Amino acid sequence: MSESSEEQDLLLHEFTQQRLSDFATRPAQAVMLAGPTGSGKLALATALAEQLLTTTQKLADYPYHMIIRSEDGKSIGIDAIRGLERFLSLKVPVTAPLNRVIIIEDAHFLSGEAQNALLKTLEEPPAGTCIILTVNYGHALLPTVRSRLQHIAVKRPGQSMANTYFAARGFEEKAVQQAYAISGGLPGLMSALLQDAEHPLTKATEQARRLLSEPVYGRLLMVDELARQRQLALDTVRIIQQMARVSLQTATGPASRKWEAVLNAAYRTDEALDGNVQPKLALTNFVIHF
Repeated sequence: MSESSEEQDLLLHEFTQQRLSDFATRPAQAVMLAGPTGSGKLALATALAEQLLTTTQKLADYPYHMIIRSEDGKSIGIDAIRGLERFLSLKVPVTAPLNRVIIIEDAHFLSGEAQNALLKTLEEPPAGTCIILTVNYGHALLPTVRSRLQHIAVKRPGQSMANTYFAARGFEEKAVQQAYAISGGLPGLMSALLQDAEHPLTKATEQARRLLSEPVYGRLLMVDELARQRQLALDTVRIIQQMARVSLQTATGPASRKWEAVLNAAYRTDEALDGNVQPKLALTNFVIHF
């Protein structure tokens, strides 16, 4: 991507930056941005969309765009794709080579039926349209869908890059280091922790810290609340994964074994919550195994 002021505001790994530059130079009609929760994929998708449209408007003010997203971690059904098809059937009175953008946020929540319906659009996309999907991991999508997308991995930048980025924006070194440790270096989550107390990931981080500090009984008391908010539960488990990964870099002995148990339990719970397992059962199994 070119060094516009908008892109300079994003913290990007060099590999991701280069892949985005290549895509913006030769855009395809569909691309998948893959990276864990908290890596800033929506901000990145928005910046990419604005560059592809070559408009001075913010994406929110541009009339020929659509964002499809899950509600509270629920499946994105076929009705959303039918709405997309209706939107794509409308003519766009803009003569630019690329004049319409669709963002499907957290496309791993697309149901199988919705993915099959989307496949028809990906096979014969309207001229002048780019579809950007964000996912936590690409294999959550059907192989037939993945095969019609360009893939860009949203890698986490190094700690020194993150420190420099947030220090240049006036954040104290201690706060940045703490945010890096909690977030595992994920830029979106770091930004949320440092500047947006109302961001959904901030609440998930608070839940993660509580779960890790409470004894088993206290963790079990938290299960009912989390089970009623599936997206919060997913975000909380995934943030615990990041915290465990960072802690394992320096932990030794019993502490290392504890964090390995936390990480393994978090992986299993993430898969269960993404599947058909009842949230309360998955979360109960999670909190009693570390």
